[in-house]
Amino acid sequence: MLQPTSHVSRPPPDSGLPNAALSSFRAVLGEPHALTSEQRLGQVETATFATSQRVLAILRPADRDEVRECLRIANRHGLPLYPVSGGRNWGLGSRVPPRDGSALLDLSRLDRILGYDERMGTLTVEPGVTFRQAYMFLREQGSSLALPVTGGPSGGSIVGNTVERGDPVGPFGERLDHVCALEVVLATGEVVHTGFSRYEGARAADLHRWGVGPATSGLFTQSNLGIVTRLTLWLEPTPVFHEGFSCSIPDGATLVRFLDTARELVRDGVLRPHALGIWNSYKFLAGRGRFPWSMTGGETPLDLGRLKGAEPWLAAGSVSASDDAIGRAMLAVVRERLEGVGLRLVFGSNGEGECAPPGVPSDRNMCSTYWRKRTPMPSDPNPDRDGCGVLWVCAALPFDGEETREVINVVERLIKNAGFEPNLGLISPSARCLYLYPSLMYDRDVPGEDERARACHDSILDWLVPRGYLPYRLGIQSMDALPPPREGYGAFMAALKTALDPHDILAPGRYDFRSHWPPDADPRYAGPSPRVGGGNA
Repeated sequence: MLQPTSHVSRPPPDSGLPNAALSSFRAVLGEPHALTSEQRLGQVETATFATSQRVLAILRPADRDEVRECLRIANRHGLPLYPVSGGRNWGLGSRVPPRDGSALLDLSRLDRILGYDERMGTLTVEPGVTFRQAYMFLREQGSSLALPVTGGPSGGSIVGNTVERGDPVGPFGERLDHVCALEVVLATGEVVHTGFSRYEGARAADLHRWGVGPATSGLFTQSNLGIVTRLTLWLEPTPVFHEGFSCSIPDGATLVRFLDTARELVRDGVLRPHALGIWNSYKFLAGRGRFPWSMTGGETPLDLGRLKGAEPWLAAGSVSASDDAIGRAMLAVVRERLEGVGLRLVFGSNGEGECAPPGVPSDRNMCSTYWRKRTPMPSDPNPDRDGCGVLWVCAALPFDGEETREVINVVERLIKNAGFEPNLGLISPSARCLYLYPSLMYDRDVPGEDERARACHDSILDWLVPRGYLPYRLGIQSMDALPPPREGYGAFMAALKTALDPHDILAPGRYDFRSHWPPDADPRYAGPSPRVGGGNA
């Protein structure tokens, strides 16, 4: 096992957690669950890139009522709390708050599966429930249903991924289209329920997304307006027919034709949203092992164009259907259209050497976070602990082949010029939009790499954003990277935040875009959150 390393230098304490607040937290949680040791704080202050934000305490409530009490104590003492479900938001901030001087509210002890209905296909979970836990539960029930998983760790939180609007794969991949009945604790400690679940005994509480009246669920995703302590997910039936396919895309011109054809396949319902992934050579290699040090003579970056004369892309997807004949007909359409643009398809594989059924979580992609580490990935991988450098950019593009190629060419050039491998992937959340997710994988133990990676990350955003290619998901490193919104939005956000969180104690700086609030916003609130350059003070 790799020895834990610390990449945070904690300054001497100046105004730490008040003793009265700590005593109150320990009275509610018990002393073992209100932690202030330097070792534990150093662990949660460490991400996969440079940070300097200090955490004052780690609070570990066991249920919703303890969450409420923690918020009430925080309000009395003016103490910011930063909630995390599992803390595996690697590449986007891990468990580190966007601002200095918060206490971490760790919700991992809220790990109960609260409801399950096989006939209606629903599963109700708390924030600590992981994808692995849900998968094992459904297996134990003998269920024929599945929960879409992500390419991230199997130990990731379902609720955390949902409220962050993460990207599952396969059918039902747009998770927020299949989630309802949120239970939310507001910053004041009050509890609200969304949709029909706000009515006691409502028979459609777990079966209808909106309920009646204004739909409020979306206010609590990618926001700091409340803490989701439970939600209901809609499960998918295990398909009768499920077949994978993959193909190699040799050059940019073929990539353009492939993307335009893939858009039509998704539009026509032959391929479902999120059932197709496209990776360049570097991302494909990173997901399968370590950097080829012997091939490069120990030098970085890897340049496949120079070494191999080509940098092809790989596409992999799957066709699912509730009937075998329908599935085979759909697969024949995929073959006909993609082979029509000059591609040779390989069937029975989803690009990973197998065609796993939907809903099976895997830690396979964890390999990529250790890409440039010179020691093997341990059996208990933890990129924060092991000094893995990971920085993500998540951008939304029109689903247009030529436009996407132009963006890719620029992003590849920026990353190569900075001395990193252009690790790029694309997924299709709909027939109209593509997600481009460049990632920088490096070794944080190499001096200067944190600074170079952050500069490269910012250069990508600095090119994308002015051209209208905005992030669909932000890490703590880019909460202030967006342009000014159109009139009214800043005042709207300020009004929501000040009304729901009058003492500004819930995750200040997280998705609140306060740098664009009007000048006359509530003066009790701090000014704009600085763009984090290796951590904000």
